[in-house]
Amino acid sequence: MRDSDHSIGVHLVCGFLGSGKTTLINDMIASGEISDALFLINDFGSMNIDADLIDSREGGVIRLTNGCVCCGLSGNLSSQLTQIRRWPDPPRRLVVEASGVAQPRSLMQLFNSAPGYCLAQVELLVDLSLIGRLLEDSTVGELVRYQVAEVPVILINRWDVLDEGERDASVKQLEALNPDVTLSWSPSRESGMPTPRQASLGESVFPELGQLVPGVLATFTLTLPGTIDARRLAQLLDAAGEILLRAKGFILSEEAPDGCLLIQWTPSGSIVTQTFRRQAPTLVLIGKGRDNLAYLATLLLTYASAPSR
Repeated sequence: MRDSDHSIGVHLVCGFLGSGKTTLINDMIASGEISDALFLINDFGSMNIDADLIDSREGGVIRLTNGCVCCGLSGNLSSQLTQIRRWPDPPRRLVVEASGVAQPRSLMQLFNSAPGYCLAQVELLVDLSLIGRLLEDSTVGELVRYQVAEVPVILINRWDVLDEGERDASVKQLEALNPDVTLSWSPSRESGMPTPRQASLGESVFPELGQLVPGVLATFTLTLPGTIDARRLAQLLDAAGEILLRAKGFILSEEAPDGCLLIQWTPSGSIVTQTFRRQAPTLVLIGKGRDNLAYLATLLLTYASAPSR
């Protein structure tokens, strides 16, 4: 840790819902390349940190063996930053995961003006396989365009599922919105890639999902009692792609008798990760229209909870 008279360097990680921010931060932690840092995580409950890297857990704080600390991002970020500066041993570096619906400019202004902090790095993660669809979306397109236009660096993620022509077209869209941006490409990775969305499977069971009228951006949290069939859950989420933007949470499953499954879904597909720690079986849905999400939640409770056929 450094003397409190020195500024804390801030690395701000932005990106729309499901762009890969949490995965990037998990990779940063697992690599061991960063020490003496505080990670402020927007979605702290979904961090899947290797048990070998954890030194201790104290309430909502995880201390790592390399001297780093992880904790959740509070609702009042300014107040949280002030409290961090008052720690007896403040961190050298702060890595912040922004909300998926945050506009980078306001956060950049906050860190540039916060006493004792220095904004050292800002990047926006972009899922290249989805960016064209998001930019044209009537509900979130304007927000995504602002996110792209406001950052100095874009880290392009999930580009390797596109052919060369599709990649070039999507990159031109980014550069048209932000001509001065620096583009960086994440490594191609076969592991950790989403299982591709298969909308037709769920749509054949629930054709009414395709008839829902998108509404305003909304969130719905669902408690999932009992064991859930992960395959059927993903199938139903895939079918809801016209009104669903993100689903994330933990489920109890026969596939993980000693823990649970972390489900992460975007319109690109789903990632299912086994964890060896029991978590509350809760799924957070983010999409277009609260009534639509409530209807989807009702279907999830009946269809995904049923035994496989």
